[in-house]
Amino acid sequence: MTAIGKSVAAGALWMIALKVIERSIGVVSTTILARLLIPADFGLVAMAMAIFAILELTGQFGFDHAIIRKQDVTRSQLDTAWTLTICHGLLSGLALALLAAPAAQFFNEPRLEHIVHVLAVIAVVQSFENVGIMLFRKDLKFRKDFNFFLAKKLIAFACTVSLAFAFKSYWALVGGILASRTAGVVLSYVLHPYRPRLCFSATRELLGFSKWVLLTGVLGYFRTRGPDFILGRLAGAGSVGVFRVANELATLPTTELMFPIARAAYPGYAKVAENRTALKQAFLAVQGSIIMLTLPAGIGIVMLADPFVKALLGFNWLGAIPLIQILGLYGALRVFQTTNTAIFNVLGKPHWNTSLMALELLSVLPLLCWLIYSGHEIESAAWSYLAGSAIVVPCAIILLSRVLDLSFRERLRITWRPLLGASVMALVLRVLLDRLGLPTNTIEALWLLAVAVPVGALTYGAAVLGLWYLAGKPIGTEQQVLKLTLGRLRALRPS
Repeated sequence: MTAIGKSVAAGALWMIALKVIERSIGVVSTTILARLLIPADFGLVAMAMAIFAILELTGQFGFDHAIIRKQDVTRSQLDTAWTLTICHGLLSGLALALLAAPAAQFFNEPRLEHIVHVLAVIAVVQSFENVGIMLFRKDLKFRKDFNFFLAKKLIAFACTVSLAFAFKSYWALVGGILASRTAGVVLSYVLHPYRPRLCFSATRELLGFSKWVLLTGVLGYFRTRGPDFILGRLAGAGSVGVFRVANELATLPTTELMFPIARAAYPGYAKVAENRTALKQAFLAVQGSIIMLTLPAGIGIVMLADPFVKALLGFNWLGAIPLIQILGLYGALRVFQTTNTAIFNVLGKPHWNTSLMALELLSVLPLLCWLIYSGHEIESAAWSYLAGSAIVVPCAIILLSRVLDLSFRERLRITWRPLLGASVMALVLRVLLDRLGLPTNTIEALWLLAVAVPVGALTYGAAVLGLWYLAGKPIGTEQQVLKLTLGRLRALRPS
């Protein structure tokens, strides 16, 4: 394993650990909010955010990707990126203000108009975020980068929960978004000394790379938010709320973890992009760590969806159980292509990401429209996601294998132990649930989770370590985890 590969893998592991903390806060927040608010509140804000995301995604120029790829970044490039972001924020705020009334009419929800007006203010405020925070990633300072996001999350959590207790309405969710985005702007200037200035001199240079990133973002928006429009129009705010909360919880241990991992991997990949052998080794190190740590969590959420919903959300949300089971499989499948986007970008092939996103979009939305229009339940949205991913993931794997000259044996070497370990864990959890039975109240659900989660984790860990020993203890994630664990135990041992 190369030095860069070790650095990227260590960065990914560190950011996974930090992301677990952040997402744990998210679980606590969702648990509290689900008991103070109703599904329609979540659905209402989800519909408003679908409008907001349309404008937000048009500003996803990928300036961070362009800057991180460059070995020597100039002040004019940083300042131009900041200036163009502000211009986009001002235009987005104006567009949202104009779209507020039509959006309310489209969804037949008068309350949407005021929510979208607040989102217009948020669009302007967040555009002033300090461009200097991009340099955290470029310099592989992952801890500082994640501290920034974690602080935003803590502020949003405190504000959202406080407002939910005070008002018990959807305004708690809107207030949390406003607090998070405003805090991000303030913290960006507190945590990084760079002070940007208005500048347009590098506009053509930055936008030349960004066109494919932008197009990929647009397609990704329709893949992610398309169900909100379809369900909101045909099934109502309640269905949108159930689907959104189910998707949030189902992808919690997998897809949500890909964000910090990708942030850790991309700058490391960029440093070795010209050396295909080193890039391949870095990819294998990162991908092996991702599969090892996130696949069992994804399978675990599928197996424990019933007690998970009953314990955290309550019995008013039982409709989310089948959605979580299906979307959990979707998240687990996407584990196998986590950092493909980063690889294609550093190799100057962002159009490949665009093509894959277009393929998934064409697979998901037509199927979803047909199923919902034919009278099927909202589980159709989850099945559509899973079907699209089942088509795209193999295609992405084939493309990446060709560009990095990856053999099937090399991929199998980093996947077979996690796959077998997760299978053993799933079998043990199935037997445990059959023996104990499904919970009939919140206390039973909490007790079942308290038993099942440690059993699943210990089963997976024991199975993977056993397979690792049988394989001759090859260099990989298991070795890194053991070193970190033993190092911590020695540090805690009294002198």
